[in-house]
Amino acid sequence: MKINFKTGGMLSEVLPADAKNDEAVLDIPEGSTPTDVMAFFGLPEDDFYLVILNDVVVPKARRSITTLCENDELGIFPPLKGG
Repeated sequence: MKINFKTGGMLSEVLPADAKNDEAVLDIPEGSTPTDVMAFFGLPEDDFYLVILNDVVVPKARRSITTLCENDELGIFPPLKGG
């Protein structure tokens, strides 16, 4: 199943080489969740990533139970840090 994946900041480096504008089409197994995609990229589940599915924020408590569907748009963005 294919989804549209978006990211930014330091996470852009995990995207496939053919990705453009911090976006890529990912082929993932049926029944995958945002947590599964995070694990695929080696992102810790307990960190403060912003996860957006089809323009709706997915709270941390729902990331492992929200099932992705064909052509969904999933955005995972790193936590903001500053000083």
